[in-house]
Amino acid sequence: MSTVERVRVRMYQVGFGDCFLVSLEYDQPLPDGRAERHILIDYGSTRSARKDRAKGQMKDVAPLIDEHTHGQLDVVVLTHRHKDHLFGFSDDAGAATLRRLRPKLILRPWTEDPGLPAKADGPAVAIAAGTESAGPDSVGVASARFARSLSEAQEATGRLAARPGLHAGLKEAAEEQLKNADAVALLDELAAQQAGKYLFAGCDAGTASLVPGLEVTVLGPATVEQDARVAKQAKEHAEYWMTALRASLHEAAGPTTSARTDAESRVPVGPGPVRWLIGRLGEQKTHSVTRLVRKLDDALNNTSLILLLEVGGLSMLFPGDAQIEDWQFTLDQLADDSELKAKLAGIDLYKVGHHGSRNATPRSLHALWADRPDTLPPLTALMSTRPDVHGESEATAVPRATLVTALEQVATLISTDDLEQGQAFVEIVAETTGGPFRRAP
Repeated sequence: MSTVERVRVRMYQVGFGDCFLVSLEYDQPLPDGRAERHILIDYGSTRSARKDRAKGQMKDVAPLIDEHTHGQLDVVVLTHRHKDHLFGFSDDAGAATLRRLRPKLILRPWTEDPGLPAKADGPAVAIAAGTESAGPDSVGVASARFARSLSEAQEATGRLAARPGLHAGLKEAAEEQLKNADAVALLDELAAQQAGKYLFAGCDAGTASLVPGLEVTVLGPATVEQDARVAKQAKEHAEYWMTALRASLHEAAGPTTSARTDAESRVPVGPGPVRWLIGRLGEQKTHSVTRLVRKLDDALNNTSLILLLEVGGLSMLFPGDAQIEDWQFTLDQLADDSELKAKLAGIDLYKVGHHGSRNATPRSLHALWADRPDTLPPLTALMSTRPDVHGESEATAVPRATLVTALEQVATLISTDDLEQGQAFVEIVAETTGGPFRRAP
């Protein structure tokens, strides 16, 4: 029987985005003649790397993925729908490469089920009309409504981003929230050809037969039925998040049509109260669109997959861009689940959440690593990021300086932003008898 003897993780230089390849190496060939399995986790970017770094472009990363998988990819994981995690799937070189590699399983959050927004069905078991509960392998009506609201919000944000007169920076931020239709279409195509699964906390990832020796625990996202905080719902109103989102959407859209707005933008207005009023209305629209974009950004991050990968004596935590609402379902279990607490405390690899954002690495999780016993191997943290992209102050900057300092106190932190020109990826490796991970030569 083949046994995994080594795990190799590559973090590709994609600028501001995520792209990771987890490779399992076996001591002898598996029944298909291969002695390896490969899992691609995300493939996206919104900015290339800084000057004097590797290019960090999707077309440059695609041939590396092809080379490192030796032409066969087993599993693709899309943690969530943001452009900096899936844009590469819409790139011509990336799409061609993925079609050639023919991944056997596509894993996405439950909110990505293409049938879910259209009807109140779960990914596996249909929910009777009007039923507010769900079985262990399905999501319920409230979750279907939430997913539908996400889709509606993305479509509306796309329409707003296309309107004239929107501030360039806000327009760019709005476009980052869009569905990336070509990328989603490719993943739908690959899932239809092979297999696609839509995951939520506690469900089976379906990787056991494809990647022997790997155990995947799905920690998030929770469904709305499992934890309403994922949808940022207030206790006093079961649909607070959706109501607030639609209110912002209506306010941002305003009463005018695109044609009228375009016409108005070409009419010269002299100084005086009319010009002042037009300016105030424009500011109101900008603020409304800003609120909508922020709400949508938070919501999509809270649908991010949180995966705990275990193989032999190694464990790896890949939380995508999960924010605290997404994490809370797992963190609430730690007081009563000593086994889960020990697993999270003893991980060997942490993929830094949300590119080093302040709201994506829970303090309680960091506290577990701060109390890590000396008998455990040192922790390694991988952070794919680029500064000066998000955040207008030290308090909102990504990566957050205080978080970077805190991570360096508990782990060996490796960032793509530290790579020099010509270094297109970071490669770390560890034996499954136990860590730590180390930089490959």
